[in-house]
Amino acid sequence: MLTHILLGFLSYGPKTGYELKSLMDHSTQHFWHAQHSQIYTTLHRLREQGFVWSEEPDAADPLNRRIYHLTDAGRDEFHRWLAQPQTNLEPIKHELLVRVFFSGARDRDEVLDELRLQRRLHQQQFDYYQNQGPEMWREKLPFSSEIFKELPFWLSTLEFGVAYEAMTLAWLDRQIARLEAQT
Repeated sequence: MLTHILLGFLSYGPKTGYELKSLMDHSTQHFWHAQHSQIYTTLHRLREQGFVWSEEPDAADPLNRRIYHLTDAGRDEFHRWLAQPQTNLEPIKHELLVRVFFSGARDRDEVLDELRLQRRLHQQQFDYYQNQGPEMWREKLPFSSEIFKELPFWLSTLEFGVAYEAMTLAWLDRQIARLEAQT
């Protein structure tokens, strides 16, 4: 998936690895994140595959940043991937649910403490999402005005984040209330 995220961002124009990481941190990280090392490893592989090419770093650049460009083959690969509909459900991997599943062996108060902590964290994330929107992206993301044709789609992913956090908060509230009712 990181391959296609990077190809997608590069379809907007040339970027350094640092810029790609920053873009992810302010957009896709809320549903797909990557470490710097994963980004650079993937960029190297994309270069080997002929999907991107890179400019040698400018000797005057103290950070020695390489600039990556999308090739025609990379653009074709990105559009090929977008054209294929997703026909399967994504499996859910959720560590908290695994922990809750096996919590019969734990102390009830310990489980309650963990659920309350998770509730605070999800409330913070919910509040964060509520404060996001087009203005934030205009301020933080270095795109030309033409890129904002993508904005309705970006906002739909933000809507998903808000709905997910609201659902998780409601679930946590029910689990906390259920455990508190057990004496």
